[in-house]
Amino acid sequence: MNSDPNFDKYGAQIIYYKSSEDMKELKDSSIDLIVTSPPYNRSKIYSDDKGNVYDDQKSESEYEALLLQVWSECFRVLSSKGMFFLNTGDSASNQGFSNKVAELVTRSGFIRLQTIIWLKSFLGRGHYTPSGRSRRLNNIFEYIFVFVKDQKNYQMNPQAIGIPYADKSNIGRYAKSDLRDAGNVWFIPYSRTTGSTIKKGHEAPFPIELPYRCIKLTGATSILDPFAGTGSTLAAARILNIKGVGYEKFPRREVIQQRISEHQFFPPPVNLLPHLEQTIRKYVELSHMITFADLLDHKIFSFTKKEFNEIRIAQDVLDNLRQDTTLFTDYLTYYYTQIEKSDHGDKRMELTEFFDKPDK
Repeated sequence: MNSDPNFDKYGAQIIYYKSSEDMKELKDSSIDLIVTSPPYNRSKIYSDDKGNVYDDQKSESEYEALLLQVWSECFRVLSSKGMFFLNTGDSASNQGFSNKVAELVTRSGFIRLQTIIWLKSFLGRGHYTPSGRSRRLNNIFEYIFVFVKDQKNYQMNPQAIGIPYADKSNIGRYAKSDLRDAGNVWFIPYSRTTGSTIKKGHEAPFPIELPYRCIKLTGATSILDPFAGTGSTLAAARILNIKGVGYEKFPRREVIQQRISEHQFFPPPVNLLPHLEQTIRKYVELSHMITFADLLDHKIFSFTKKEFNEIRIAQDVLDNLRQDTTLFTDYLTYYYTQIEKSDHGDKRMELTEFFDKPDK
């Protein structure tokens, strides 16, 4: 690790351990892309290796002054063709907070282009912190506000983060390749990180896929994160082989080093819902050639509680798609029959032993 206490450099990535209120290390108009998530000013924990803790509960005027200064510096260093992606979210007690932060960005000279919804959890996939209880619905999304410096000069390529066409007949009609604009709702599951806040170095690091998509979308060759946290933005920059600059006043240097230098990221493959449904229908069609008895003869099933739950889920999915579930119905019938024959009568037990027992 670099012995200089003021910064670390990892190849083309450099992170300065100071406030981004003054980014004198960067020249005017020298950055193509900014991706960041500022402190939310709601008592989150940000601490450094020396035990210094950031006061994330400033007065409104102090907080606005901090952000205005940082956003003004961001405006100075961003090129005329550059774009700025700002991730933030509302809390139960501070609805409208995100838009107030976005307004501070426009007060610094930026033009607000559009809003992306970052969906962190959807129909059981992904993680969020349950907080609704009986008072409100759980919040499963955050905002990514998009700004530009010059509305006539920026460029983006939506197909760079595109998805396949559900209807393949559209290839050639609307595009030359099997890629379409995926839109401004980004489903990026947020996986819970293990370990305490101290080990993570930051209360709420965003996934590497978020800055990764921003870089791909814009084709940027340089990126800045003025609130670098654990270094997710610079990790994405390293993976995509572009120059990255970060600022973090309260660093966990080993955490940052590991995040930037060692973390690997591979974009998850896209399976379109219509294609998943079509695949299931085809599978069910083929399954009509096989019966439960055929599979039972080959000892395909283990009849464990885990398998039983998986079969129930599969049957629910097929029922919802109005598909024939005879095979799974036969499985469940057999499962319950074996339970009834059991001396134990315990539905929680594993039933593998029944293959070794003669029927009573």
